[in-house]
Amino acid sequence: MGINGITVLLVDDQTLLRETLCHALAAQSDIEVIGGVTNDEMAIHVAAKTKPDVILLDGTEPCEIISRIAGLRQVSPESHCIVLTSLHHPALIEHALRLQVSGFLTKSLNREEVVSAIRSVSRHPDQILLAVPKESLAAVLRDSQARLSSRELQIMEKVALGLSNGQIASRLAITESTVKRHLRNVFEKLGAVSRIDAVNKAKSMLVLGSSASVNGNGQTNDNGSREKGGVNAASRGVGKGRGSVSGAARANGHEPVVPYRAPLGVMAGS
Repeated sequence: MGINGITVLLVDDQTLLRETLCHALAAQSDIEVIGGVTNDEMAIHVAAKTKPDVILLDGTEPCEIISRIAGLRQVSPESHCIVLTSLHHPALIEHALRLQVSGFLTKSLNREEVVSAIRSVSRHPDQILLAVPKESLAAVLRDSQARLSSRELQIMEKVALGLSNGQIASRLAITESTVKRHLRNVFEKLGAVSRIDAVNKAKSMLVLGSSASVNGNGQTNDNGSREKGGVNAASRGVGKGRGSVSGAARANGHEPVVPYRAPLGVMAGS
């Protein structure tokens, strides 16, 4: 924590919202705004130099948000990242949690709630704050049951390239029967009826994408393998994990705040 309180860096492409938040936060006696920036290059430079206590960030699309989180966590791993966005796709929420954000909030929150969230993550680093639509959280829980293993993901990426079972087996140095077994598991998990259907459903869950991968610390693998705790950089794929979410439902239809540090497997509280 800085001399003047909680140090905060804001990263948002929307100038009006960013400046409004900067002024609102600067008015708090226990919060010190160290900067408001518009892009990843500036954000990484400032975060690496200042190591803020909290980074409040958004992006224009899910892949930009995930990439931004990964880059910031790499240069300032001790900073608490809070996503404040109008986007609440279930896959985005999951992948942000995989990168160990300290909060995922929607822009329907008011100024006091955002300020409270910043204070909370600073005082309770073992907790994560969620303020997302109930239906998005329900979808996170539902989609977690269809998680693909790293091997299943590798095979589906080859299927998406149009390779046959034999070609996939050759490239992955496994037997063709093993490929078929994994594909049966994928079909069952995704409720798919064909290879094309499985690929389309995997893409709709943001499971398939480029071969680069990013782990929970924002590091990449050029060989396309998925590290434990990692997430595919373009597809933002998902993996296994356990955690819990508790708290009373908000009046505006959001499910708030919870002790949560494991990346996935969220459980709604009563």
